[in-house]
Amino acid sequence: MALGESMGDVPRWVGAPVLRAWVASKTGEVNRLPRPRDAPESHSIGFNSDRVLIFGGGPAVGWGVVSHEIALTGALGRALSRRTGRGADVYVLAVPRLKVGSAADELSGIKLQRFDALVVTLGVNDAGALTPLASWRRDLAGTLHTIARQSSPDSRIFVAGVHPIRSIPVYNSPLGSIADAHARKMNSISAAICTLMPRVTYVSLTAPEASSALRFRDAMSYRHWGEELADSMAPQLDAECLLADFDRTLRSEEGPGAERDREAAVKQLGILRDDRTWHFDDIVAQACTTFGVRSATVSVIDSDHLVHKAQVGDVPQLITLGESFTASVIRERDGMMVPDAGADARFRNLPHVAGEPHIRFYAGYPVESPDGSRIGTLNIFDPAPRLSYDSWQLLRLRQFGFMVQAEIRRGGDLRH
Repeated sequence: MALGESMGDVPRWVGAPVLRAWVASKTGEVNRLPRPRDAPESHSIGFNSDRVLIFGGGPAVGWGVVSHEIALTGALGRALSRRTGRGADVYVLAVPRLKVGSAADELSGIKLQRFDALVVTLGVNDAGALTPLASWRRDLAGTLHTIARQSSPDSRIFVAGVHPIRSIPVYNSPLGSIADAHARKMNSISAAICTLMPRVTYVSLTAPEASSALRFRDAMSYRHWGEELADSMAPQLDAECLLADFDRTLRSEEGPGAERDREAAVKQLGILRDDRTWHFDDIVAQACTTFGVRSATVSVIDSDHLVHKAQVGDVPQLITLGESFTASVIRERDGMMVPDAGADARFRNLPHVAGEPHIRFYAGYPVESPDGSRIGTLNIFDPAPRLSYDSWQLLRLRQFGFMVQAEIRRGGDLRH
């Protein structure tokens, strides 16, 4: 029997101290590996976008690459869009050393109800620590129940199995076989738990093609896992869209407590303080040029009125939230475009439509804080109406909205 095969059957009480010491010896090497430091999100272009949260350690972290665009975040979004024909907004909450026992605590404060799907990537660290199988069963079930309770009743939950540990270059040694054997047992338990829970699907992750030990993982590895996950996720997300008649509403934001959460998010960000520099001016200027409009703003909701953090052109001041386009935009999933506000019963009586600056064409996209609270809007407008608009213009506006969010999220994650 090969050394690796025999070590896979070592009793836990013997193997755990040895394996933990071995994993600890690799910590410095792993810590020197690159991993993404950009905004923890990726957006694939398209209408009626699916919103996805990846949560956990292991593949969620992006070890070996420097951007979430080429890590699992971007790979999954692109794979989903290819299958569904819709957009995909994928966010990630990655905790490098996360183990299942503390997973539920990491979700505190996250608005899980705003996601159509949640992908859980737990177990790599537990396999390396030989977490007792009874503990794995208990804590994974508890974490999934927490996610199910805090997410939307219509959202789908996908549990990614632990990929083969020895496919990780720095752990590809005979000792890695102990963790591999333990991971297989954990995966069996995970699959069994998922079959007992509604809305929860187990997805097996296989070993990607070998990467160099120096790179640890590369874009091809994450593309491999993104495709495997998307194969399971896309049919369920398609079914959800069909049930919702292709008009899914934004989950959660304007529900109970939304105003309180928004005020807390704005305060935490400090975005209303005059001494804080926000780089929105270039964004609104580019938006004006792209859409051929006279005016644009980035507006933040301050209690019951709007504060413009950047503006170009003839912009109305002292706007209350209730008498603004923003009150409608923050309820829209994919933004809003109004060819002629003067002819639209929803908006024709707004003060800045009926009066100065006589807005006729308007388009806006909601802007979120890192925790998911909708704190304002990117707005473009003009006194000249437009007979119609190309729907692709709304996708372009979406990109400008994400540019604003990226500025807000610089250096942040899904939590304050």
